[in-house]
Amino acid sequence: MTSHEEANRGSSWINLISNLGLMGFKLIVGIVGHSEALIADGIHSGADVLSSVAVVIGLWVAGRPPDEGHNYGHAKAEAISQKVVAVLLLLAGLEVANSALQALHAPHAVPDRLTLGVALLAMVIKGVMAWSQTRLARVTGSHAILASAVDNRVDAVSSLIAAAGIAATRGGWRPGDAVSALLVAAMIIWGGVSVFTTAAQDLMDPAADAETVEHIRSAILGVPGVQAISLLRTRVSGTMVLVDVEIDVARDLSLVAAHDIAHRVHDVVLGVPRVSAATVHVNPAEDEKR
Repeated sequence: MTSHEEANRGSSWINLISNLGLMGFKLIVGIVGHSEALIADGIHSGADVLSSVAVVIGLWVAGRPPDEGHNYGHAKAEAISQKVVAVLLLLAGLEVANSALQALHAPHAVPDRLTLGVALLAMVIKGVMAWSQTRLARVTGSHAILASAVDNRVDAVSSLIAAAGIAATRGGWRPGDAVSALLVAAMIIWGGVSVFTTAAQDLMDPAADAETVEHIRSAILGVPGVQAISLLRTRVSGTMVLVDVEIDVARDLSLVAAHDIAHRVHDVVLGVPRVSAATVHVNPAEDEKR
């Protein structure tokens, strides 16, 4: 297991445990303290728990080595886990919206002061979690961790909205708690759509980012004997990058010499962070005398 994979797994486990604790805390205080918004936020955290489980499983499968049936590994398991996260978020959002709409048309008690404090505390915790996972995802390239970071960011905002609704209701505007629950539902649904979009892109073999491609290009051109790059293609699979490249070498080189250059190119490409496989094809350079 690589250091990136270890970091991803560690983060996903911390996220799971944190979400489990927040879910129970918000639901209990929301029910006892009569806050529809905090209950909605707790349901969101419940979806986060299931999402965290999906991410943990996805990362575990993605970290398995290549085998006879999967020569390039299992990295796309991350994208599958992302889709599970997206569906859970969408279902949770619809359930919260339905509950909030019912609360708008029913008598509702004023939320207890404790519910406001819990909502604000949850906002801070989720904000820190989102920040740390976003930084980790940028380093490791994990879309599953990035999806979890987006989820945490949405949850932090939803906790802020819940706090605002609770404060509004306690201040005299009775629909405030239910209205904020509706806004939380909208945030949950938006998060689900965002995560689903990212998963769809990952399954369509997108090219690596411009910085990574330029790093690969510079490394190849730095190999003695490489005159030019005829073709450079990359595709992202989970956290890994796969590379296909065609290089031009002097046309009068022997097969052995050309192979040696291709081998060095292969090695330097694999030395670029996140690159897990590279295919190198050698072309004879154009004859300058023509």
